[in-house]
Amino acid sequence: MTETPSAPAKSTAARRGRPRSEASHQAVMEATARLLDVEELPYEELTVERIAAEAGVGKQTIYRWWENKAAVVLEALVTGYLRLDFHQVPDTGDLRADLDSWVEQSVKGMRKQDEDEGMVILCSLMAAIVSGGEAIQELLQNTDVWSGMHLAERLRSAHAAGELRPDVDPSMVASAVMGTVVMQMLTTGTPDGEWLKKLLHVLLDGALDARRPA
Repeated sequence: MTETPSAPAKSTAARRGRPRSEASHQAVMEATARLLDVEELPYEELTVERIAAEAGVGKQTIYRWWENKAAVVLEALVTGYLRLDFHQVPDTGDLRADLDSWVEQSVKGMRKQDEDEGMVILCSLMAAIVSGGEAIQELLQNTDVWSGMHLAERLRSAHAAGELRPDVDPSMVASAVMGTVVMQMLTTGTPDGEWLKKLLHVLLDGALDARRPA
């Protein structure tokens, strides 16, 4: 998770009860991002009460619109206030080498991080998706969680430079990678670095512009 983007997407989630104050909604999203990003508060220590206090709203204000803290974090991710992200991707002009370097740094970082903490976050977010109903499904259908991450930004740079085929969507490639990585983490834990490199190379074989030298 990294810095809060300057212009996150607006939530299109259905309201329940009284109309949601956009000012309070933004305050809750920004407070969640500050606690997890800036203060690096462990997810297990994050509470609805802590978010409410940081946002300057009442606890019941949050419970009126979200089922639990996982739902708050999920919406913060989906709307761009938070990003599930790894390290920045180098830009040396050699996309394959840059992605290999990114994989090595990211896997190293995941192994240093408390794996139990990572699993708690992932499992909680999956539960929020399953139980979130139409509001969360609408958010997921109308936004791209991975489009703001460093990997997508590097792929967009490669696309602009003509390294990728014109018909390739960089965000789609990032989604293919990260969706697989998240599933791998849920089922077997931290992905093996060599496995992740092979995955990226398979995708690059289909995405690179064959008219350019490898």
